[in-house]
Amino acid sequence: MVPYNAEMISERKNNRGKIQIMGDVLALATSGIKKTHIMYKANLSYEQVLLYLSELIGRRLLSEDASQDGIVYRITDKGREFLLCYTRLVEFLEETQLELRAPYISK
Repeated sequence: MVPYNAEMISERKNNRGKIQIMGDVLALATSGIKKTHIMYKANLSYEQVLLYLSELIGRRLLSEDASQDGIVYRITDKGREFLLCYTRLVEFLEETQLELRAPYISK
């Protein structure tokens, strides 16, 4: 699987789209995370986190697990597949952008 790390999340906090936020939330949920931690680490309001969690659960990309400490959100296999495809797309777009700039760089 292509690595998706916290640096990728922090680089794109400004003006993120829906798909980017979904990728960020799924990346955070790879080892299980609580709603409050998602909210702070993904820089979302309470209302936003509720909407995204609901959608991700509805699409079966995220699961809710009850534990002694409360509800923990975990990425599903389908969510991992989404995250892998999303990460590859981001990397492809970044590579393409660099290739487009390269001819204009003077040496």
